[in-house]
Amino acid sequence: MRYFEFKNLVMEGGNVFKDASGQIQTTRINKADINPTIQWLENITGLPLVDNTLGSVGKKATSGDLDIAVDQKAIGKDQIYSRLVAWVQKQGIPQNEIVNTLKFKSGWVDKTGISVHFKTPIQGNPQMGFVQTDFMFVDDIEQAKFGLHSAGDASKYSGADRNLIMSSIAKSQGDLKYSWQKGLMNRSTEQVLTTNPDAIAAALLGQGATRQDLDSVESIMSWLQTNNPKRIEFLRSLIPKLRDTKDKKPGQIKVDNEEADRIENALRALQQ
Repeated sequence: MRYFEFKNLVMEGGNVFKDASGQIQTTRINKADINPTIQWLENITGLPLVDNTLGSVGKKATSGDLDIAVDQKAIGKDQIYSRLVAWVQKQGIPQNEIVNTLKFKSGWVDKTGISVHFKTPIQGNPQMGFVQTDFMFVDDIEQAKFGLHSAGDASKYSGADRNLIMSSIAKSQGDLKYSWQKGLMNRSTEQVLTTNPDAIAAALLGQGATRQDLDSVESIMSWLQTNNPKRIEFLRSLIPKLRDTKDKKPGQIKVDNEEADRIENALRALQQ
């Protein structure tokens, strides 16, 4: 997955709902308001949600939206969508103002990709403003929580930066591939080798590493610097190969430059 595609997926930032002039209708939510708001969402959806937040939700002073994992084997997108629409209808909102369409973006409910979006009243109270909630439908909630993990204010880097440097490190291990969606894989066969975070850490960083060492770009680079500097040197040596445009198509040049950019960005953690 390309860097910008991953950023768009996990860093939506609450920009789905807009008024006629293009102004975003949702706002950032304070950390103290997050759990009460998610508990309110549990009441109207009938789902356990508080322990299924993704990314940096609850790890920063404010969050741009609420990303929450939903087990798609237990409930479908259309069911959640219908429950949210039903709640909005009970508030007396006209039918034509409930759902986002191509021409109408100031509704309350929308569906895109793997997500259902909801313009959520903070703590269930519209007077407190609205935050965008993204219900993300996944096969394995625990894998999604690890794959979309972010250290929040504890890191200068995003969860996307952390995940994508893990992907580059996997490339240094011969035939390994890391996917935030599936786990550690065989690059040739696409076979999933493990989704266990400790096993992934040991494979990517070296024996003795645990999931805590994959917490952020800083923790990853610190562990390698102390315990496995050869993998840092591999990352450095990979940059000129990625920048080389010989015999590459334009699309591949773009992808390789994105990877070189993120490796250089991660290496800066060693200087901090």
